[in-house]
Amino acid sequence: MPPLLPIMRDRKRVLVRRAIDKSQIELLCNACGLGNPLQEPQAVSGGLLHGLWRLNTTQGTFALKQLNAVIMQKPFIHDSYRLSEDIAQAMASQGVPAVVALSCNGDPLQEIEGATFIAYPWIEGETLSAEAVEPERARLIGALLGRMHALHLQFPPLPLPEWEHFRDDDWDLLTVHAYDAGIAWATPVRAVMHKLIEWSHLSEQAGERLSHAYVVSHRDLAQKNVIWQDEHSPWLIDWEAAGLVNPTMELVSTALDWSGLATGVVREDTFVAMVESYVAVGGIVQDAGIDALHGVMGIWLNWLVFNMRRSLGESIFDEEERQVGICETPLAIARLRTLAHYAEQWASWIDRWHS
Repeated sequence: MPPLLPIMRDRKRVLVRRAIDKSQIELLCNACGLGNPLQEPQAVSGGLLHGLWRLNTTQGTFALKQLNAVIMQKPFIHDSYRLSEDIAQAMASQGVPAVVALSCNGDPLQEIEGATFIAYPWIEGETLSAEAVEPERARLIGALLGRMHALHLQFPPLPLPEWEHFRDDDWDLLTVHAYDAGIAWATPVRAVMHKLIEWSHLSEQAGERLSHAYVVSHRDLAQKNVIWQDEHSPWLIDWEAAGLVNPTMELVSTALDWSGLATGVVREDTFVAMVESYVAVGGIVQDAGIDALHGVMGIWLNWLVFNMRRSLGESIFDEEERQVGICETPLAIARLRTLAHYAEQWASWIDRWHS
C-alpha cells in the first residue's frame, strides 16, 4: 500500500454524486449487455471518493461505480484503473476470490455523457465494521494476503511506488491557509505540526529501507473491501489501488486494520493470527517491524495531506466533498497519534517472524 493516494474508508459516510439519469443507465446497460433496468439504481453507502449504486435488471443484479470526476482528470488515470482491473483478473485466475469488473467491448471503463462508470457483478453478503474481528476471520485474510504475495505476479507496465516527500513548510502553509479560511481543524493540527514533521522524516527514512522489495497486491485490504457471503467465504472488492507494494508494510497495515486500529485498541490475538496464517501459506516477513510501521504512517500522512487540501477546496467535485475532507483531517491526525504511540510495541509483534 504505497503512498500514492491511499483509499482508506472505514466510516459509514458516502459521497452522493449527481444522480445517474435514465439515459446514462440505458446507455450503460446497452454497452455492457446488462439487460433492462427494473427500477431506479439504489445508492450504496461506504465510499469517500466515488459513487456506488445497486442496479437490478432483467439480466441480474450489478454494482455500478461512478468514478470521481476530479480524479479522472489526472494524467494516465484511465490506464491506471484498467491496469488495476487486469491485476484483479490475474488474481482471480490464480484462485484468489477477487470480484472483477465486467468488460464491455474489451474495456472495464465506460465513458457515458461525461461520466466514467465501472460495472461489477453484485455479490450478496456483508462487509464488517472497522472494529477488531475474531482471530478466525483474520486467519482467512492473512492466508489470502500471503497467497497473493507468494504469487509474485509480473506486470511490466507497473510503475514503482513513489515515496512521498513532505516538506516542513508545507505543513505550515496548509495550516495557515486553513486558519485564514476559518476551518475548525486549523488550530489543533497546527499544535501538532512538530509531530507531523517528525513523522514525515520517519516515514521517508523507512521508505528508503522498504524500497528493496515489492510484490503486486491489493493495497487496500481493509474490512470495507471484503464482502462475506458467510463467515468462511470472503470476496475481495475495490481493486482500484492495486499495484506494487512492500509486502511487510502491507501485511502490517492489513493486520492493524483487522485488529481494530480504527478504534484505537488493537487486539494482539487477531494481529498474531493474521501474521501466522500469512507465513503458513508462504508469506515472508522480510523487513523490520518498525520500518513497516513508519511506512504505514507515511500512508496516513499522505491521506492527511489529501484531506487538508480538499478541505481548502483544491481539486474537489463539490462542497460535500470539501466537507468530507474537513471531517477526515482530524480523524487522520488521531490515527497517526495512535500509530506513533504504539509503534514500538506493534513492531515487536511482527518482528517475531522477521527473517
